[in-house]
Amino acid sequence: MRTPIFALIILLFLATATSGTAAERVELRGSVAVAYDGATYTWDPQNFPGFSYDADDNICNERLTLTITGSSLDEPMGVVYETTAQLSDFDFEDWGMYYKISFLGEEQFAGYAGERYDDWRQPYLYDRSRDDNLMAGEELSKILIDDDQERTITKEAPLRLAEGYELGIKGIDAYGSIWLELSKDGEVVDSNLIAPSKDGATIADKTYIYTRDLGISRGVVVIAVHFKGPVFHGTEGGLQDAAIVNGIWQISDEAVSIGEGSSFGKMRISSVDAESMRISMDNEDNRIVLSKNKEIPLMEELWIRTADQYDITAEEPMRFYVFKEITRPGRYEIRGSVSEVIDGGVTTWESSNFAGFYYDVDNNLGTEALTTTIQGNSLEEPDGVVYTTSAQSKDFDFETWGSYWTIGFLGEEHFAGYAEGSPYDAPLYYESSDPNLIAEDLISRVLISDDSEITLTSSRPLKLAEGYELSVKAIDQRTKIVSLELQKNGETIDVGTVEPSKDGATIQEKTYTYKMTLNGAEDVVVIAVHFKDAFSNPDQAMVIVNGIWQISDSPIDIKVGTTFDRMKVQMVDPTAMSITMNNEKNKIGLYKNSDAALMGDIRVKTANQNDVTPEDPLRFYVYREVVVEEAQAQKPPAEVGPS
Repeated sequence: MRTPIFALIILLFLATATSGTAAERVELRGSVAVAYDGATYTWDPQNFPGFSYDADDNICNERLTLTITGSSLDEPMGVVYETTAQLSDFDFEDWGMYYKISFLGEEQFAGYAGERYDDWRQPYLYDRSRDDNLMAGEELSKILIDDDQERTITKEAPLRLAEGYELGIKGIDAYGSIWLELSKDGEVVDSNLIAPSKDGATIADKTYIYTRDLGISRGVVVIAVHFKGPVFHGTEGGLQDAAIVNGIWQISDEAVSIGEGSSFGKMRISSVDAESMRISMDNEDNRIVLSKNKEIPLMEELWIRTADQYDITAEEPMRFYVFKEITRPGRYEIRGSVSEVIDGGVTTWESSNFAGFYYDVDNNLGTEALTTTIQGNSLEEPDGVVYTTSAQSKDFDFETWGSYWTIGFLGEEHFAGYAEGSPYDAPLYYESSDPNLIAEDLISRVLISDDSEITLTSSRPLKLAEGYELSVKAIDQRTKIVSLELQKNGETIDVGTVEPSKDGATIQEKTYTYKMTLNGAEDVVVIAVHFKDAFSNPDQAMVIVNGIWQISDSPIDIKVGTTFDRMKVQMVDPTAMSITMNNEKNKIGLYKNSDAALMGDIRVKTANQNDVTPEDPLRFYVYREVVVEEAQAQKPPAEVGPS
């Protein structure tokens, strides 16, 4: 039995163009801890995906340690952060090596390595930089591009780089020398001549270099582009001048200051050791109190979240975790713990070591588990990959409705059924003809569960998910009965009434429900809205809503035999409310630098290691892909989106 050797990791901006779950934000949570006096917890790339990790080179050095005193993180050492640079190859290896450091979850450049490695790989970028160690100047620079893919550039199609830079061909002479021009935001900042096609061309002949000052660091190589000979010299009226690029390196021209005393949120730099290339931070002058239901900013995008627990006792202390929030648009990869390809190795991913699985910290819910068993270098069928999940009872946010059965499935919360109770304790159960959805081989995504108070008027409807909208049509002046109209995509599909202002009104009289037949499940409540009160005058009808529930009207079929990419449903137990899948008829080979779909947005990937040996086996991991979209305009209070 092998356990994972690394933990939750994220790789930003994927090169692969697979589809992923779309969202406006991504939360990368670390392992969950509990707050009790004297406890000490450490998060690193083994248990926190917000910290950077390079699976190909096995580079991971960030550590965050929290020490609890009473219910607080006292200053100056209640929170301690440490990170150290490590040697890394350039993707284009002929340039040598550099020092990479993970800082606040992002890969940063710390300096060029000057060691001579062999006859063919020289420290070329080190030699070309006046100041090679940025940390000696208490600075870092973000790594923007490190790439060895071949691409062709021409006069009409220049090489587009990051931060507004663009490298263009001004001309190629008959001997294959290339006159290059570098511009930033449309303005020329540099030009130079290289000769990649000449006999015996050296690395210097083939590499375009752009240096500039970064803060107090002088003459640092910020852009390097390697050209592969020969080049093509166009003719007048014929084809264009063209060249092949097969190596690109770029760091940001805006340095990050890491001088002692520099502040990052509640953290400050306590020491910078340029020789050992180590940075330490603490929370001097910033005591942090851990109280329930809080999101506490720590540094940059790193936060602490405390659970909104009903009861906090000595037997059940308050749960909390660190997380990184990402709102920048892009394609992101949430990795699980990294394991090794060893014959007979068994690894299990669950919500504790894979942030891609569903987990509710407030109620400590989440049962998804994925187990891989390796034979040789493959995940053989039918049980090389086994996925299990089961439902758990969860209270509605509007607690008067009672509870429902929630189930994590492919990383998202889904509805499995309404929990049984009395008509007054479980009204949605009694409103539904088939309250147990999983008994019909179905589950449905939970879209909204909310107990916020919202005021609606006859001119301001309640906007729900999936195109639904609930409008107040009228309030009877005498009986106070509220007439409602439900539309989907602009078409009326239901009308109903509620009586929230009636003396002694029951939960049923205050709740509007909309029921649908979902495949084989009859009359299932998909929308419920609780009305707290209603008011009216001749000009305006007004109501207060304080409970909203919605599940998707497009359920997921989970009957035995249903496939989700390489996984097939093997068992659905309506009593235990559980689902089991495996990779029947889908053997998955684990070879260097591979990326295979597993199920939904969850995939399995292997590292692109230079050397795979018995002492250093091939690393692999599961991950879930998500896409962060541009944030939409802020919704008015009467609108409610997916939870």
